[in-house]
Order: sequence, then structure tokens, then C-alpha cells
Amino acid sequence: MCPLTLGGSSHAAPTTFADLMDFLAARPQPALVFYDGSAADPSARVELSGRVLANWATKLIGLLTDEHDLDAGEKLLIDMAPHWKAAALGLAAGALGAEVEFTGTEAALSSGEAGVSQSDLAVVATERPVEWAEGSAVAGAGLVAVSLGMVDESFPEATGQNLPAWVTDLSAEARQHPDQLLSPLPPVALPPAPPSSTDGPLLVTQWGPASFAQMLGTWAAGGVVVMYRGPEGGQAWAQMLRNEGLSSESR
Repeated sequence: MCPLTLGGSSHAAPTTFADLMDFLAARPQPALVFYDGSAADPSARVELSGRVLANWATKLIGLLTDEHDLDAGEKLLIDMAPHWKAAALGLAAGALGAEVEFTGTEAALSSGEAGVSQSDLAVVATERPVEWAEGSAVAGAGLVAVSLGMVDESFPEATGQNLPAWVTDLSAEARQHPDQLLSPLPPVALPPAPPSSTDGPLLVTQWGPASFAQMLGTWAAGGVVVMYRGPEGGQAWAQMLRNEGLSSESR
């Protein structure tokens, strides 16, 4: 990549997750925008600066290591619709050297479907923790419950569902972890960024094989990731596209 110029200073593009975390932490500009088109107020918008995204990832590094001993080479499955918490989880796990896989399909609960291999899962982070806890697919993996509302609430607060005692509630427990890393991150290289079809923000409405690498590449280039949860089309969708200067082809 070419050197970046942000705020009048020249920066070498990040090549490792540790570089990217530092790069984001120094960035007060927006890095991630989230819309929930299925919410009561579909025009509501959550914006995370690079600094806030890096802070969340730092807290989640603490949660994944302290609560689940997630280590390099192990797999984190993120089973949820596109959401800013999913992005922060992926960034945190990638920084630890873990393998990150995204899925948002019901088939993830059934072994052998949706291309998800259950046998090597170390941790599952999901918006459907009760279904995972009651099924056999989770096997010996740790389970993290994630609430997907516009406001950061604990899982029971957001859904009215109680969790088994052994399930980690991300929003309730992440707050307890420090804002600073307690040890240096391993030198994990960023994956090659797929070529972008647009010059503007990256729009993510569903997970694909290249979604994670595209998000990382966008942030490393100083760009913005826009996530939209809900049906495409209609007033909320059109408003989101106008707000962010996007077209429906911006993927």
C-alpha cells in the first residue's frame, strides 16, 4: 500500500494486527458505522471512531484470553448478523493470532452445514447463545453471548433471556477488562486485502469469505466500514445509503 496521509502526517500502512491496533487507537475519525434497519428507529446510527474500536478490541482481547484462553491458531466462530460488536470481536481474535470465521446462518447450529467445522472450535460468539447451549454443536468450545441492539446492554437486559452460568455475557463482562493491553501483541500479519470495487466506504450487509480481510484492509487504508443489519430496500436502506454516500453496489 501507499503511505497514508491523515491529519497532515504521513504514516506507513499497518502490516500487522498490532500495527493496525495502534493505527486505529490514534484515529479520532470514524472507522465503523452501524445501522439496524430492523430496529424500532431504523434511522438510528452507531458510529465508532478508530480510537473507540481499538478500545473495544483491547477489552475483548482481555475477555477472550482471561475467560476462554483463546490462543494463536485456535478458532473463534462469530455467529451473528453484521454488527459493530462482531467487527470488534474479529479484530481482537485476529490480534491474538486466532483463526476467525464469520457466519450468520441458522445452519451454523448444525454440524457439517454452512461450511462450518464444529470439531476445532475454541470459542463461539453468537447472538443465539441459548440455542447453542441447548444443542450439541458447541461441543467443548467456550460460548460468548452477544446482544445486538443499538445500545450496549447485557444479553438478559436486551433480550429477556437468562443465560446458563457458564456462558460469557460479552457486554456485561467486557467492561471489567482494562483499556490497555497487559502484554504486547504477537506479530501477526494482516491478511492480504482483496481489491476494492469502490473508492468509498466498505458496505457489509452479510458475511462472505473475504469480509474480514476487506474490513481489515479498509481500516489499514484509513477507510470506513459501514455495517447494515436488516432487509435491503425501503426507506431505512435508502436513508443509510444517502447518509454514508453509498450506492447499493458498494460491496
